[in-house]
Amino acid sequence: MKEYFNTIKTIPKKWELVYWWVLRATMVFAMVDAAFGLGKYGFGIEQATNIQQVLQTFANFVGMFAWEICMMFSKKKWPRYATPLFQDGLILLLWLASFGGAYINFYYSINSYDYIMHAALGAWAVIIGYEIATAMQKRDKKKTDVPVLLLAAFGFSFIVGTGWELFEFTFDQVAGGDSQHWSQSLAVWAAEKYNNPALAKPWIFDPASYAPRFNEPTDGTLLYGSLEEVYNARYAVIDTMEDIIFNTVGAVAAYIFLRVKPYNHKGKNDANALVEEKDTVNA
Repeated sequence: MKEYFNTIKTIPKKWELVYWWVLRATMVFAMVDAAFGLGKYGFGIEQATNIQQVLQTFANFVGMFAWEICMMFSKKKWPRYATPLFQDGLILLLWLASFGGAYINFYYSINSYDYIMHAALGAWAVIIGYEIATAMQKRDKKKTDVPVLLLAAFGFSFIVGTGWELFEFTFDQVAGGDSQHWSQSLAVWAAEKYNNPALAKPWIFDPASYAPRFNEPTDGTLLYGSLEEVYNARYAVIDTMEDIIFNTVGAVAAYIFLRVKPYNHKGKNDANALVEEKDTVNA
């Protein structure tokens, strides 16, 4: 146990430790405030919904310790070779989602906030996938070609994006939340509460693009009264697909960046240095 605490204190840079704990402390404040209504924000919504947000914020809070959890593994497992870099971005994303998005209500006050967050998630998930592949190289002391690393990282981003949607769906089912915006009536309620009409119509494209033949069944029956009615009926699936689209946009951007400028860690974390060291010994 002493070795473990020494590891998590000495490997990260000092600024990283300060940065991590400042964001973690604000998350704890948000959870306490929402649970007991001590502050002025309290997620800006009713107490019952506050508890749901506390549960989701707590899940994100646990995710803020991903690197420390990795350090619990033995040296035979790849998580032990992960660097603090992946947590630098991950912890910020989790904070922006829970503290900025839900607690400060950016999701409701900034219409494009959710799209930006999903693009950022897709991009950083590629970096995390790249870091995981690099950790595996260090564990096995075997170098992998960059195109293979990028393919693995790109695929990992899609796993993360899908996993997030599964989490939101499960959370809504278990805790009665509205993470996937499955209820149009809740969107209308939020639009009225925050005086932001756009919240009730959060589509990227004109509703006509979602259902070009909404009133053209073969028997002439009128299925919907308006195009907006079509959109409202498909509200949840459209929200999920928009999330996936922006996840993909972010992932493609990060893939292109790493394709142009792939990196290897310096010093003791340099995967190539470990490969060269092994080659020297074998020789």
